[in-house]
Amino acid sequence: MDRPETVHIRSNGQVTLPMPVRRAAELQEGDVVEVALQDDGTILLRPVAVLDRLQADLVYRVGARSEPDLTEDDIRERARGLVRRRRLPVTTGRALDALVERYQRGDLTQRAFVSEALMLGLPSASITALLAGTEPAPAEAPPAPPVAEEAPQAPVRIAQAYHSLLYLPLYIAHDVGFFADEGVRVEITTAGGGTEAWSAVEAGVADYSVHDPVFTVRAFEQGIEDAVVVGSICNGQAILALAADPAVEATDDPRVFSTRTVAGRTVATQPQPDSQWALLRYLQFLYQAGPKSSYRGLQVPIGTEPAPVLAGQADICLAFPPQADVAMSQGLREVFDFSSFLGPYLLSALATRRGTVQNKPAQHKAVITALEKACQYAHSFPDEAVRVAQLEFPGVDPKVIESATWRCLQRNFLPPHIAVDREAWQENGVLNRFVGTIQQYHSSAELVDNEMSLHVYRTLGNLRLVWDGPRPIAKPVAVAGA
Repeated sequence: MDRPETVHIRSNGQVTLPMPVRRAAELQEGDVVEVALQDDGTILLRPVAVLDRLQADLVYRVGARSEPDLTEDDIRERARGLVRRRRLPVTTGRALDALVERYQRGDLTQRAFVSEALMLGLPSASITALLAGTEPAPAEAPPAPPVAEEAPQAPVRIAQAYHSLLYLPLYIAHDVGFFADEGVRVEITTAGGGTEAWSAVEAGVADYSVHDPVFTVRAFEQGIEDAVVVGSICNGQAILALAADPAVEATDDPRVFSTRTVAGRTVATQPQPDSQWALLRYLQFLYQAGPKSSYRGLQVPIGTEPAPVLAGQADICLAFPPQADVAMSQGLREVFDFSSFLGPYLLSALATRRGTVQNKPAQHKAVITALEKACQYAHSFPDEAVRVAQLEFPGVDPKVIESATWRCLQRNFLPPHIAVDREAWQENGVLNRFVGTIQQYHSSAELVDNEMSLHVYRTLGNLRLVWDGPRPIAKPVAVAGA
């Protein structure tokens, strides 16, 4: 939903959720919703899955009497029937299909299956019905990891939230051939958002994901204990506030922007809980913006933030490059630069599960090595970084991409190294803890694995001193259709 809807409180405090909300949240009659009052007065409704005692006994029971096994096709048909009946999104259906396949192979216990199905938002009764009369295939003992694992032949799958200039190190590693140098074939897909990108890793359809690290933290808090961040892709709060109306005055003072510039105006941002939405609320808190400074939020899909301003539906938008630069070429102007307020900030990270790091060490080393080379390459040959960016965004004016890329390099939005900066991690965690996106702050020691990134950094050293010159550019990610 792009716009909030208004509902009325009736007798006994009853509220009817609008149909679009119920469909989007996959809510049915009898489902349970958690209600929480936030510190700022916001009322948060969150669907929760509840198992009654009989269901829990059925799902989690160990050593129960054996039941006739269903065939793989039978279980798949149950899952597909569930998707049809509840009108689940296509992405949820695919994730459930992959989950069933892993369960049938014996890769998951019943408990692990239930946990991941709950993460997908499935009702407990549906999960119970899906599993009734089934037992997973016995898992074979995993082979001992080889002492020296050969470079993997299967493709390494990386799911990005969306196609973004802020992910340029990923594209350089692909387009310039650093992944190929390390013996890995990488397939990059666009998931459509941070939640979807991380869900691909959870469902086993991707090995790594690129997005705001908050999605990894939330997964950890929801029971995915091996969720981990292994690298930095964007290390700055690369957000610009743009407006078309000359009456919206530009400022470099965050207090003025958060208490006066946005007051009474409609501001278009990414959907909650992404960084644009979160940062604007955080600024208003820091500078004690009162009711007179309130604004109307308009949440739109990632990458489309300038469109409502250009269409006259919003007064201000928050946008990343190159969308911000494209919008300025169409007549919008900068009214505030968020990077002038924040220092290092882990905006986008490379995430995976600890099993990938531990069970595929050669693959993991290859991926991190290629990305470390890409980070150094972008700062060693900035003109080549611009060329890669221009090829990745062929539909955008090359001069617009050039200015956007140079700004990302000059302000260190694109990190010079892949290792996660502790201060940048802390800034992201503090912000998301404030807005309530995460339950508590988690230190980098809990959720960041920098071991391989630091090893590669020490091993490679300063590549700028050994590179003779730029490398040829192969087929870009955007053209490759990944």
